[in-house]
Amino acid sequence: MLLNAAMRDDQTTYERLSVNGKHPRIQWSYVGFGSILFAGFLFLLFSYNASPKASYKIEVLSKLTKDGEVVITRHLSSKKTTITWHSDSSEDDDDAEMASVDEDVPSWWRSGKKPIKTSTSVVMLATKNLKLPEHAKECVSFYNLLTDGVKAKTGKRDWPKTTLTLIGAYAYPDYSVVTIEADGWYGQKVYCHYFDANWDELGSPVESIVFPEFAVHCCRHPKAVYMGITESKDEEVSFVVPVLDRTVDNPKYNLSICLAPMYGNESKWLLLVELIEHYKLQGVQHFYIYVKDIDDYSRLLIDDYEKSGDVEVVYFRKEQDRVGKEWQLVGVEDCLQRSRHHSRYAIFTDLDERILALGNQTLAEYVPKAMTEKPNIGMLRFRTTWVLRTRKPPDIYEGVITLKKHLPTLVFHNTSAVAPPGHTAKCVLDPRRVLLMWVHWVYLYFPGYNSVDAPPDKAIIRHYRDLINDNWGKTWIHEVEGFGNFTMTDYPDNLMRRLYNNVKKRLDRVYRSQKTRHR
Repeated sequence: MLLNAAMRDDQTTYERLSVNGKHPRIQWSYVGFGSILFAGFLFLLFSYNASPKASYKIEVLSKLTKDGEVVITRHLSSKKTTITWHSDSSEDDDDAEMASVDEDVPSWWRSGKKPIKTSTSVVMLATKNLKLPEHAKECVSFYNLLTDGVKAKTGKRDWPKTTLTLIGAYAYPDYSVVTIEADGWYGQKVYCHYFDANWDELGSPVESIVFPEFAVHCCRHPKAVYMGITESKDEEVSFVVPVLDRTVDNPKYNLSICLAPMYGNESKWLLLVELIEHYKLQGVQHFYIYVKDIDDYSRLLIDDYEKSGDVEVVYFRKEQDRVGKEWQLVGVEDCLQRSRHHSRYAIFTDLDERILALGNQTLAEYVPKAMTEKPNIGMLRFRTTWVLRTRKPPDIYEGVITLKKHLPTLVFHNTSAVAPPGHTAKCVLDPRRVLLMWVHWVYLYFPGYNSVDAPPDKAIIRHYRDLINDNWGKTWIHEVEGFGNFTMTDYPDNLMRRLYNNVKKRLDRVYRSQKTRHR
């Protein structure tokens, strides 16, 4: 499984520098001070040349304060950081105290640091050997929500334990989250491990727990490029994932889709192309696609969308260690983390659902207005209608004849009444405000946030439901009939032609060109 990582720029390792190799009290004469400056300059020059080359220059300025403290200012590209270091003369180790630091150092590490008055040496911050807390509760400010959730069994599922494998790692300003594929680890104690770009482990592992299911909250190490999770503290790490930088809350996208994991042997390419092109017409900018099982023919379409930059794809492991639909919550939890600080709003939906904004507006126009009507909205929930899909999707694309016979938005019209609020709903979230997302609703918010329902005359779900799959046409349909009469409805006329043309254009490019290459 390959995931794109946002690698950190600053790989320079700073080490300890003592005056004359000892710890005598510094005599603050002009000559002594000049020696210190010269030694510091040589050290920094050596460190810069010996470290992996970066795309910035290091400029060092030093001065002596009235209190006899050496202040070193370093400039890294556009960043400017002033740091004061002190060291107790009785200590002969690499620990450093500092008055102010670069914003790249987490706030939990900054807090409580006080200068030591006795200045005996100049000490550079050794971020590679940065000592993290032993337990995540010391750096995850809401850790009590995790432990309370475990005690209350919030979101707990009773499934057998599977092999511990990982999906991704996400660095936020003061903590990190690692998402896991493994089932049955809910509430279990685990350890977070940190590695630099050379795969060297950074410091000691940090204890945490698995909560929500499929997520581990860890301390953030500012120099971690990879992270791993183990069951015991001294266990060898056998699986690591790149750390994606989510430290800055400046989303690249305003509205994205978190697509539920695709699984099973059924052909997926037609539903997928219609979904993506539909939501692009609704103003969606990005798609997080999760794949458990995929046929080779549909994989060609996914690859094409990935090349064009429309989607990023996460492929789960191939082992069939649980029922296919049980992978849905794995994808939901990872996409909650993946979209946080990357997309302002994320719609969680299925392959056969088409959410529409009504009244001559798009979802990209409607969602931000609805989500900001009140300051405490974390989720906007849409109500559902079911459009009955009475034939299986085709295996291959044969042009216009395929679309006119199988394209769901064009072919199927038998539509249920609107479901009651909350019944098999789907949602759009502000990922910053949600701790635990379920399939149809938010299970746990961060404190102070809540949900709101979208009126069905403002936005609605058209769920193109296969009557055969899960025996839906003989079981669940009777409940749906209780909501009211079925009627014949159409996908909006003002969108249908554009959707059809966009779908055809993409499929022609992927499959007609593929056919030509193999003649």
